[in-house]
Amino acid sequence: MHSEGRTRVLEYGDLVVRATPESGGVRTEIEVANTYERDATYSVQISIADGEGWTAHNRFWLQDVPPGKSGREVAVIGSPDMGQVPQVPKIYVDEFTPIVDRQ
Repeated sequence: MHSEGRTRVLEYGDLVVRATPESGGVRTEIEVANTYERDATYSVQISIADGEGWTAHNRFWLQDVPPGKSGREVAVIGSPDMGQVPQVPKIYVDEFTPIVDRQ
């Protein structure tokens, strides 16, 4: 994991996760490179935490990513009513499941 300014970046195989703290939660962007020879759908669950009890989760579905291309999705994870939004978010990949088209 490394930082790009205020954004924390985690590279996990073909998956890259970027987490940027905002006032309303942690803006989380995932990008998956399809290295298969067929279209693929990805189920990805990400947790964002502060290491002291604040933890939020989100599931992303990237559908029908063509071979050799990347799929991207963005969501704000967590909310201010959970307490102080982590300023140095910790990123966890809870699930990373590719589903490859068999046709």
